[in-house]
Amino acid sequence: MSRFSVLFLILLSLSVAGRAQDETEKYTLGVGDTLRINVPGLFGAPQDKSVRRDGTIELSIAGGRLLVAGSTADEIAAKVKALAANLGDYRVSVFVLRYASHPVAATGSVREPGIKYLTRDAVPVYVFRAVSIPDPAAEGVEIQRADGSSIACHFDECEKQKVLIRSGDAVRFMANTGVARSDRR
Repeated sequence: MSRFSVLFLILLSLSVAGRAQDETEKYTLGVGDTLRINVPGLFGAPQDKSVRRDGTIELSIAGGRLLVAGSTADEIAAKVKALAANLGDYRVSVFVLRYASHPVAATGSVREPGIKYLTRDAVPVYVFRAVSIPDPAAEGVEIQRADGSSIACHFDECEKQKVLIRSGDAVRFMANTGVARSDRR
């Protein structure tokens, strides 16, 4: 194998690892999320705004609507600060008050099956496991991805493989999961 090929494979794996890390460290806002925007001295009180179907929030200093879907809270804070700069030097804080745009279905051997909402773009299986509270007999998960692919693994194998849960996934907690497998379509 040539040096170029080896270097390319190393860079590719670092790129994929970086992407996975980024997914677990940020939350990209979407429809249904609720933000709290605070600009002391400009707003009389913090403003709670829900992201509309068109990905915007109503914000008077933005001239009506501000596109927020696809942005992080920090990016929105920077947008609001830039808009407020015309009126003075204001401190701006923005955080997610209610998470509602990253649904994941939890089924199977779980105490309370149903829709759970992620607080990051992706979370490791062990984090979703803690939120979902599987039955003691559960040994692993089967994840049906939104793209049609699936993966099944024991909890310890999921962690070794750094398997992530993403918005739109359906996660079935299972007893007797067998060996780890992946079905990529």
